Amino acid sequence: MKKKIRKLLLRKYAVILLLSVLSLGYLFWGDWMFGYGLSNISHIVDYLLYTASEKLIAGTLLLILIVPDIKYWITGSHPERGAER
Repeated sequence: MKKKIRKLLLRKYAVILLLSVLSLGYLFWGDWMFGYGLSNISHIVDYLLYTASEKLIAGTLLLILIVPDIKYWITGSHPERGAER
């Protein structure tokens, strides 16, 4: 079971990484196509997490995503899903 859980978690984060790379590629491609240049992304990034509350919420959401998966990676088991069946 531990191998299966780890395989699923690796697949999950591989998909997240792939989607992140594709999203960033889309941003760079769009800026290049419309003539802004590749350095325009640095100007956009300055305004993504502007206030402390936005940074706090983004950090909290990231922890909510990662912490349970770290627990499942170490223990090798997911919670039961008997209620769905």
